[in-house]
Amino acid sequence: MAKKNIESNKTFQVYGINNCSSILKNQKFIIKEIILSKGKQSYSKIIELKEYYDKIKYLNAKLFDEKFGILRTQGIIVNFTGKVLRDFQEFEFTKQNSCLLILDQIKDPQNAGQIIRTSECAGIDGIIFPKHDSFSISNTVLSVSQGAFVNMPLFQVININKTIRYLKENDFWIVGLENGLNSQLWNDINYLGKIAIIVGSEGSGIRKKVLENCDFTASIPMQGSINSLNVSAAVSAILFERLRQIQSFKDK
Repeated sequence: MAKKNIESNKTFQVYGINNCSSILKNQKFIIKEIILSKGKQSYSKIIELKEYYDKIKYLNAKLFDEKFGILRTQGIIVNFTGKVLRDFQEFEFTKQNSCLLILDQIKDPQNAGQIIRTSECAGIDGIIFPKHDSFSISNTVLSVSQGAFVNMPLFQVININKTIRYLKENDFWIVGLENGLNSQLWNDINYLGKIAIIVGSEGSGIRKKVLENCDFTASIPMQGSINSLNVSAAVSAILFERLRQIQSFKDK
Protein backbone atom coordinates (compact mmCIF):
# COMPACT_ATOMS: atom_id res chain seq x y z
CA MET A 1 0.00 0.00 0.00
CA ALA A 2 2.75 2.46 0.83
CA LYS A 3 5.80 3.24 -1.18
CA LYS A 4 8.85 1.73 0.45
CA ASN A 5 10.65 4.14 2.71
CA ILE A 6 14.19 4.66 1.55
CA GLU A 7 16.68 5.93 4.10
CA SER A 8 17.41 9.54 3.25
CA ASN A 9 20.58 11.46 3.83
CA LYS A 10 18.59 14.65 4.25
CA THR A 11 19.57 16.65 7.30
CA PHE A 12 16.70 17.95 9.43
CA GLN A 13 16.89 20.70 12.01
CA VAL A 14 14.79 21.02 15.14
CA TYR A 15 14.95 23.53 17.95
CA GLY A 16 13.65 24.04 21.47
CA ILE A 17 14.15 21.89 24.54
CA ASN A 18 11.24 19.48 23.99
CA ASN A 19 12.12 18.73 20.36
CA CYS A 20 15.82 18.43 20.97
CA SER A 21 15.48 16.33 24.11
CA SER A 22 13.24 13.87 22.23
CA ILE A 23 15.79 13.51 19.44
CA LEU A 24 18.77 13.16 21.77
CA LYS A 25 17.09 10.50 23.90
CA ASN A 26 16.13 8.40 20.88
CA GLN A 27 18.66 6.05 19.32
CA LYS A 28 17.15 5.83 15.83
CA PHE A 29 18.48 9.16 14.59
CA ILE A 30 22.02 10.21 13.73
CA ILE A 31 22.99 13.44 15.46
CA LYS A 32 25.09 15.62 13.20
CA GLU A 33 25.44 18.76 15.30
CA ILE A 34 24.17 20.34 18.51
CA ILE A 35 24.35 24.13 18.56
CA LEU A 36 24.07 25.82 21.95
CA SER A 37 23.81 29.43 22.95
CA LYS A 38 26.20 30.03 25.83
CA GLY A 39 24.50 30.70 29.12
CA LYS A 40 21.07 29.34 28.16
CA GLN A 41 19.19 26.74 30.23
CA SER A 42 19.36 24.18 27.42
CA TYR A 43 22.97 23.46 28.40
CA SER A 44 21.88 21.55 31.50
CA LYS A 45 19.50 19.42 29.43
CA ILE A 46 22.28 17.70 27.48
CA ILE A 47 25.38 18.03 29.64
CA GLU A 48 24.86 14.46 30.91
CA LEU A 49 24.67 13.04 27.38
CA LYS A 50 28.39 12.36 27.11
CA GLU A 51 28.09 10.49 23.83
CA TYR A 52 27.25 13.80 22.14
CA TYR A 53 30.13 15.90 23.49
CA ASP A 54 31.94 15.83 20.14
CA LYS A 55 28.78 17.06 18.37
CA ILE A 56 28.35 20.22 20.46
CA LYS A 57 29.10 23.65 19.05
CA TYR A 58 28.83 26.72 21.29
CA LEU A 59 27.96 30.18 20.01
CA ASN A 60 27.94 33.34 22.06
CA ALA A 61 24.45 34.69 22.65
CA LYS A 62 24.78 37.53 20.14
CA LEU A 63 25.91 35.32 17.28
CA PHE A 64 23.35 32.66 18.14
CA ASP A 65 20.55 35.24 18.03
CA GLU A 66 21.82 36.60 14.73
CA LYS A 67 21.63 33.13 13.16
CA PHE A 68 18.49 31.77 14.83
CA GLY A 69 16.76 34.76 16.41
CA ILE A 70 13.51 34.36 14.44
CA LEU A 71 13.02 30.84 15.88
CA ARG A 72 11.85 29.90 19.37
CA THR A 73 15.00 27.94 20.07
CA GLN A 74 15.38 28.22 23.86
CA GLY A 75 19.08 28.30 23.07
CA ILE A 76 19.40 24.90 21.40
CA ILE A 77 19.45 23.60 17.81
CA VAL A 78 19.93 19.99 16.73
CA ASN A 79 20.75 18.88 13.19
CA PHE A 80 20.12 15.20 12.51
CA THR A 81 19.50 12.59 9.85
CA GLY A 82 17.36 9.48 10.02
CA LYS A 83 14.13 7.80 9.04
CA VAL A 84 11.25 10.05 10.04
CA LEU A 85 8.66 8.27 7.88
CA ARG A 86 7.73 4.64 8.43
CA ASP A 87 6.58 1.93 6.03
CA PHE A 88 2.83 1.33 6.28
CA GLN A 89 3.40 -2.34 5.50
CA GLU A 90 4.93 -2.61 8.98
CA PHE A 91 1.77 -1.44 10.75
CA GLU A 92 0.42 -3.93 13.29
CA PHE A 93 -3.30 -4.70 12.93
CA THR A 94 -3.61 -6.78 16.10
CA LYS A 95 -4.48 -4.03 18.61
CA GLN A 96 -8.13 -4.13 19.71
CA ASN A 97 -8.64 -0.38 20.07
CA SER A 98 -6.61 1.00 17.21
CA CYS A 99 -6.91 4.45 15.65
CA LEU A 100 -5.28 5.93 12.59
CA LEU A 101 -5.65 9.52 11.45
CA ILE A 102 -5.77 10.21 7.71
CA LEU A 103 -4.92 13.73 6.54
CA ASP A 104 -6.40 14.56 3.14
CA GLN A 105 -4.91 17.63 1.45
CA ILE A 106 -3.52 19.18 4.64
CA LYS A 107 -0.81 21.45 3.28
CA ASP A 108 0.00 23.95 6.02
CA PRO A 109 3.13 22.81 7.93
CA GLN A 110 2.02 24.56 11.13
CA ASN A 111 -1.26 22.64 11.14
CA ALA A 112 0.52 19.40 10.29
CA GLY A 113 3.00 19.81 13.15
CA GLN A 114 0.26 20.65 15.63
CA ILE A 115 -1.80 17.65 14.49
CA ILE A 116 1.19 15.35 15.06
CA ARG A 117 1.60 16.76 18.56
CA THR A 118 -2.12 16.41 19.38
CA SER A 119 -2.25 12.87 17.97
CA GLU A 120 0.66 11.74 20.12
CA CYS A 121 -0.99 13.23 23.22
CA ALA A 122 -4.29 11.51 22.37
CA GLY A 123 -2.63 8.11 22.01
CA ILE A 124 -3.44 7.24 18.42
CA ASP A 125 -1.44 4.67 16.49
CA GLY A 126 -0.31 6.56 13.41
CA ILE A 127 -0.92 9.30 10.87
CA ILE A 128 -1.40 8.62 7.17
CA PHE A 129 -1.01 11.32 4.52
CA PRO A 130 -0.54 11.30 0.75
CA LYS A 131 2.74 11.93 -1.00
CA HIS A 132 1.16 14.39 -3.43
CA ASP A 133 -1.01 17.45 -2.78
CA SER A 134 -0.06 17.45 0.88
CA PHE A 135 2.45 18.82 3.36
CA SER A 136 5.90 17.26 3.33
CA ILE A 137 8.14 16.49 6.27
CA SER A 138 10.06 19.69 6.93
CA ASN A 139 11.91 21.41 9.75
CA THR A 140 8.80 23.45 10.50
CA VAL A 141 6.52 20.40 10.74
CA LEU A 142 8.95 18.59 13.03
CA SER A 143 9.62 21.56 15.28
CA VAL A 144 5.96 22.50 15.69
CA SER A 145 5.28 18.90 16.76
CA GLN A 146 7.39 19.57 19.88
CA GLY A 147 9.16 16.21 19.59
CA ALA A 148 5.96 14.18 19.08
CA PHE A 149 7.15 12.97 15.66
CA VAL A 150 9.76 10.81 17.40
CA ASN A 151 7.07 8.52 18.85
CA MET A 152 4.21 9.04 16.38
CA PRO A 153 4.33 6.71 13.34
CA LEU A 154 4.04 8.79 10.17
CA PHE A 155 2.99 6.95 7.01
CA GLN A 156 3.23 8.61 3.61
CA VAL A 157 1.22 6.71 0.97
CA ILE A 158 0.69 7.06 -2.75
CA ASN A 159 -3.08 6.54 -2.89
CA ILE A 160 -5.40 7.37 0.01
CA ASN A 161 -8.39 5.47 -1.41
CA LYS A 162 -6.40 2.25 -1.85
CA THR A 163 -5.13 2.65 1.69
CA ILE A 164 -8.70 3.06 2.98
CA ARG A 165 -9.78 -0.11 1.18
CA TYR A 166 -6.83 -1.94 2.70
CA LEU A 167 -7.85 -0.73 6.16
CA LYS A 168 -11.42 -1.94 5.59
CA GLU A 169 -10.08 -5.35 4.64
CA ASN A 170 -8.43 -5.35 8.06
CA ASP A 171 -11.69 -4.57 9.90
CA PHE A 172 -11.32 -0.80 10.25
CA TRP A 173 -14.33 1.51 10.24
CA ILE A 174 -13.75 4.78 8.40
CA VAL A 175 -15.05 8.06 9.83
CA GLY A 176 -14.80 11.30 7.87
CA LEU A 177 -14.93 14.62 9.72
CA GLU A 178 -17.21 16.58 7.41
CA ASN A 179 -20.18 18.84 8.10
CA GLY A 180 -23.06 17.54 6.00
CA LEU A 181 -26.79 16.80 6.13
CA ASN A 182 -26.20 13.12 6.86
CA SER A 183 -23.37 13.62 9.32
CA GLN A 184 -23.73 12.52 12.93
CA LEU A 185 -22.57 14.59 15.88
CA TRP A 186 -18.91 13.84 16.47
CA ASN A 187 -19.57 12.72 20.05
CA ASP A 188 -22.44 10.37 19.08
CA ILE A 189 -20.16 8.08 17.07
CA ASN A 190 -18.66 4.98 18.67
CA TYR A 191 -14.87 5.18 18.31
CA LEU A 192 -14.09 1.91 20.10
CA GLY A 193 -12.40 -0.82 18.09
CA LYS A 194 -10.48 -0.27 14.88
CA ILE A 195 -11.12 3.24 13.56
CA ALA A 196 -9.58 5.45 10.90
CA ILE A 197 -10.55 9.13 11.08
CA ILE A 198 -10.20 11.31 8.00
CA VAL A 199 -9.87 15.10 8.08
CA GLY A 200 -9.54 17.41 5.11
CA SER A 201 -8.21 20.89 4.55
CA GLU A 202 -10.06 23.91 5.89
CA GLY A 203 -10.54 25.24 2.39
CA SER A 204 -11.82 22.23 0.45
CA GLY A 205 -12.49 19.56 3.06
CA ILE A 206 -12.24 15.87 2.25
CA ARG A 207 -12.12 15.05 -1.45
CA LYS A 208 -15.34 13.58 -2.85
CA LYS A 209 -13.90 10.18 -3.78
CA VAL A 210 -12.28 9.85 -0.37
CA LEU A 211 -15.54 10.87 1.34
CA GLU A 212 -17.41 8.20 -0.59
CA ASN A 213 -15.23 5.56 1.05
CA CYS A 214 -16.24 6.63 4.56
CA ASP A 215 -18.61 4.45 6.58
CA PHE A 216 -19.75 7.42 8.69
CA THR A 217 -19.32 11.17 8.63
CA ALA A 218 -19.06 13.28 11.77
CA SER A 219 -19.72 16.97 12.29
CA ILE A 220 -18.76 19.43 15.00
CA PRO A 221 -21.47 22.14 15.08
CA MET A 222 -20.35 25.70 15.77
CA GLN A 223 -22.05 28.05 18.23
CA GLY A 224 -20.29 31.30 17.34
CA SER A 225 -20.23 33.47 14.25
CA ILE A 226 -17.24 31.62 12.75
CA ASN A 227 -18.52 28.58 10.87
CA SER A 228 -15.48 26.31 11.02
CA LEU A 229 -12.74 25.19 13.37
CA ASN A 230 -9.06 25.26 12.57
CA VAL A 231 -8.30 21.72 11.38
CA SER A 232 -5.89 21.04 14.24
CA ALA A 233 -8.58 22.11 16.74
CA ALA A 234 -11.13 19.82 15.06
CA VAL A 235 -8.65 16.93 15.22
CA SER A 236 -8.14 17.60 18.92
CA ALA A 237 -11.90 17.47 19.60
CA ILE A 238 -12.50 14.16 17.85
CA LEU A 239 -9.35 12.38 19.05
CA PHE A 240 -9.93 13.27 22.67
CA GLU A 241 -13.58 12.20 22.37
CA ARG A 242 -12.27 8.81 21.27
CA LEU A 243 -9.89 8.75 24.23
CA ARG A 244 -12.75 9.64 26.59
CA GLN A 245 -14.82 6.75 25.24
CA ILE A 246 -11.98 4.28 25.68
CA GLN A 247 -11.33 5.40 29.24
CA SER A 248 -15.05 5.28 30.07
CA PHE A 249 -15.29 1.75 28.70
CA LYS A 250 -12.31 0.63 30.80
CA ASP A 251 -13.92 2.10 33.94
CA LYS A 252 -17.08 0.03 33.55
